[in-house]
Amino acid sequence: MQMMGIVVSRDQAPIVEFRGEGGESITVTLQAGHTLPDDQLIAKAKAMMIQVAQFGMDQTNSAAMSDRLSADEVIQSGMSG
Repeated sequence: MQMMGIVVSRDQAPIVEFRGEGGESITVTLQAGHTLPDDQLIAKAKAMMIQVAQFGMDQTNSAAMSDRLSADEVIQSGMSG
């Protein structure tokens, strides 16, 4: 997504919206009660997106390694047999 702008709103809870071209957007809602300045809310929202992007990656990488090892074992047993 090509970033076009960031909008911070403070209704019931702070919301940081990352807007992209073509109408795409990612919205992060922070816990109500945050009274941080906009730049700190944006930094917190970015950190949350990084955590979300990494969520489950260890399990995914482990499964991929397991699948790869299983395929390698099959290849090796075929070569030795």
